[in-house]
Amino acid sequence: MSLPGAEPDRPAGVRADASGLALTPDGSGCLPAVVEVLLEGYRTVSFRTDAGTSREDGSVEFAWPPALAERLSGRATVVVRDAARADVLASGEARFGADPARLDLRDGQRRWLSVNKWGRLAPGFDGIDPVARRALQDRLLDRLDAVRGVLEEAGLRPFVCYGTLLGAVRDGDLIPHDDDADLAYVSRHDHPADVVRENLALERLLRDRGYPVVRHSGGHLQLVFEDGDGGQDHYLDVFTAFEVGDRTYLCFQVGADGLDLRTLSEVTLRGRRQPAPAAAEQLLAETYGPGWRTPDPSFTFTTPHAVRSRLRTWIGEFNMAREYWQDFYSSTDVGRVPAAESDFARWVDERLPAGAAVLDVGTGTARDARFFARSGRTVHAVDYSAAAVERGRAMAAAEGWDAGFEVVNLADLHQVGGLAAGLDPSAGWHLYARFLVHAIDDEARANLWVLASAVARRGGECWFEFRTNRDEQAEHVFGEHFRRYLDPAQVVIEAKERDLQVLDAVEGRGLAVYGDEDPWVARLRLGAV
Repeated sequence: MSLPGAEPDRPAGVRADASGLALTPDGSGCLPAVVEVLLEGYRTVSFRTDAGTSREDGSVEFAWPPALAERLSGRATVVVRDAARADVLASGEARFGADPARLDLRDGQRRWLSVNKWGRLAPGFDGIDPVARRALQDRLLDRLDAVRGVLEEAGLRPFVCYGTLLGAVRDGDLIPHDDDADLAYVSRHDHPADVVRENLALERLLRDRGYPVVRHSGGHLQLVFEDGDGGQDHYLDVFTAFEVGDRTYLCFQVGADGLDLRTLSEVTLRGRRQPAPAAAEQLLAETYGPGWRTPDPSFTFTTPHAVRSRLRTWIGEFNMAREYWQDFYSSTDVGRVPAAESDFARWVDERLPAGAAVLDVGTGTARDARFFARSGRTVHAVDYSAAAVERGRAMAAAEGWDAGFEVVNLADLHQVGGLAAGLDPSAGWHLYARFLVHAIDDEARANLWVLASAVARRGGECWFEFRTNRDEQAEHVFGEHFRRYLDPAQVVIEAKERDLQVLDAVEGRGLAVYGDEDPWVARLRLGAV
């Protein structure tokens, strides 16, 4: 990028504050295509210079991504360097707010957080101590080899893809700012239903081998591995490719004509031989564009609409707002949620039969699960967010109360069916869901009614509290994120379609007051017809 007003002797400069960063090029007036910003010595965010705002003083300004802006507090050394060559362009000191302390973006495992390809703050390889980084990457590659073996056992031919393939082809190593490893295989089927059925069988095999599996779609599995203290250590993605006519699709990003992913070759990844498509360069161009050979930590995935619409129709997409909830339950914001049980939990407890067990769906901070467990009830708590489930387990262990915890994605009917089938019918389960109905999309809500109907048919009742359509225009303490504000009458109609009847209903304000917020909510108690 070349800017006007070149001054041969002018050095480059940088200034930063809570709103963003301004970079002034040296006398040549030129900037590289992509720059990396290091805070306190760690790469934290990258910017494409052609996306910045040019100012009359010759500087180019960049706004901090929202996820990073929320965490900037204190003083920090700022270094800007060329992302491709690692040449330092400018450096300086910055102060973010009034806090005199040094900026600290490390997580609970002391890993520096950076803005990843999804715009979220997450630990990357380059945010870890070099010795610990090497050990982590070795563990990740060992897992990659082991999981590849399971896929081969299933009769599949796995190969590395996405960032793992990119790092291997370009540098023979993992990408420094990456945080995972990626495998794929080409399905033996071409009909989407058969592709998904094959993937379900693979999930069962992986679970039988002891692997923790999170399903993101009918063709995308993620294996999340914990460290010795119960925190996330690393993860590995397994993607499905399949052919429809002359076009090859690779979940979640690629749909290309004439792309052969069945013919395999090899690449070297840190001295280890890994299977890879013979058409690796074509796949990388389809994934990252024609400039894939040049490192670009600012890259973000934008799936072509035609590809995403077909994949979503054929194999589903189960990730709605997952990242938001993962970030929330991993952040300090979760401390703003009251520790005591909700008014709704007390309202339900007064009406539940003695000895009734509680299935807490969308447990969140687990404050209501804790209340029911301490009341002597059997409790099984589920949530979409693994961070919420891990937090609930840790809280139960630390405080000495007992409850089961499980990650369940309501958008995945297969998981919902498994949850319902696994409930001991002799326990007398009742379903409890506070502030869940408005937080999920239509598909997940339809599956929630399936689960509720299963509980009701066994003699249990279902208890819901949710924001109504009258709350849509109100200000919300926790800001704006996905919410589906529904007329309670619509919710009742949907429940009746699943053979549920209303046993009790309350609607209004004064039921879920939090600070200065008094939302419009509805409470429903449902049972079998």
